[in-house]
Amino acid sequence: MGIRYVIALVEEEGIKVDQVFLHDPDGYMIEMCNCDNIPIVAISSSCHFIKPNNIMMPIATPNYSCGFMETLMMENLSMDMLNFSF
Repeated sequence: MGIRYVIALVEEEGIKVDQVFLHDPDGYMIEMCNCDNIPIVAISSSCHFIKPNNIMMPIATPNYSCGFMETLMMENLSMDMLNFSF
């Protein structure tokens, strides 16, 4: 078909993931990987959504107990889902 692609092997902590990157005819980048090699770790095991020492925390306050990056990822996912639904 003449489609150009790039392959990569990513290894982190002994876990290897093969990746293939290509562009579809519309110009969007597509990534294919053997993601079944990536272990799934529940976020709830590493952080608590309700702090036991602060029960009266307002609901609108962002939860930074899980870490800044996790909170930012969840906020971005929420905004992407809102944009997708309209």
